[in-house]
Amino acid sequence: MTLHLLLDAERGLHTDADPDGLAAQTALLVAYSSAMSAAALDNDTADNWTFAALSIREGLGRLTEQLHDVPTPIADPPQLDPQNITEARPRIRALVAALAAFYTAAAQRESGLPWRRLAWASVAQHLDRAARETP
Repeated sequence: MTLHLLLDAERGLHTDADPDGLAAQTALLVAYSSAMSAAALDNDTADNWTFAALSIREGLGRLTEQLHDVPTPIADPPQLDPQNITEARPRIRALVAALAAFYTAAAQRESGLPWRRLAWASVAQHLDRAARETP
């Protein structure tokens, strides 16, 4: 995996203000896949990465469970290789933190349907938990 997928996913949060949109869901999938890949490569902190990944996945599930038209993210799941795991760790942490802030801000908006704002708040909680777990 190249690190540009992580950077592109984070950048997409700044250009797509829709928390239910394609860019946001793609960023969630990239974060999840990256954390799972880190868990497979980072033996000392595999449990932390796995827990973080599962929290991200749960957040994605909360996001999409009541949507009728779920966009299909186009990103291939990133796979880290042992040569770039050291570089990737801070990028994964940054993406998870950016996602948590993005969904927290979305949940606090005055606009948006109340049931979607509750879903976004739930996603933010899962991402906050994931951010605390990432080593």
